[in-house]
Amino acid sequence: MNESVQNPNLKKKISPRLKHRRAVADIISTMLLMGVTVTGASTLTYFMNDAFVSGTLGTATTLDSSSLNVLLLAYDTRDASSLMSLSTINNENTINKFLCGVTCSGNQNRIPRDSPGGTEFIVFQIQNNHLNSLFLEDVIVNGVVHSWDPLTGNGVTLDASTSAPLSGKYPADGMFSIVPTNTLIQKNNIQIQSGEIANILVKLGPDDSDIDLNKGIQVKLNVGKIHLVEFILESGDAR
Repeated sequence: MNESVQNPNLKKKISPRLKHRRAVADIISTMLLMGVTVTGASTLTYFMNDAFVSGTLGTATTLDSSSLNVLLLAYDTRDASSLMSLSTINNENTINKFLCGVTCSGNQNRIPRDSPGGTEFIVFQIQNNHLNSLFLEDVIVNGVVHSWDPLTGNGVTLDASTSAPLSGKYPADGMFSIVPTNTLIQKNNIQIQSGEIANILVKLGPDDSDIDLNKGIQVKLNVGKIHLVEFILESGDAR
């Protein structure tokens, strides 16, 4: 009888403690869950911010996978001679201390070193690291579209030592040609094969503003994909 009488009392004394412990356990569990959530959110924020600062996040969201495999290896935008070691590409002009576009467009399709000189050249070198060939449809310089000059694609050797308008020896104003690195014979099409390295020779035209030598040049490549490949060239420099 005593035992049966004591058990209810014992239960009444223990139950509040158990409830209290359960409440504390719930609080601890909630705090641990919140801690894990905050830690996870902080880690994710760190990596997202790091990707944003380094540019990888922007690149991944604005360019497709094929564009990511087009590398800029070198460029030459100097107001000088022998751009990208191409001996006949000469921008030297004692009158204009800038890359001459619209100001020199009246001397149509002539080379810069003439007096008066024609529009000037920009050269940059790219490599196609994609598994497939790419087709360079347009080169966009500071928002101005430059198309491929088919006159340069008939097995014509690059030669801008003297003016030869519309001969294909160099691209016409506002156009570009593609020059393989192992020859001066300009490519006869816009295809750049997988692994191939090529020099892109752009001649400024009447739609191009003059480019100050201390201003960057935004270059975008249309390779037939949804997104464009984009580079920034430091004007007046070679790298």
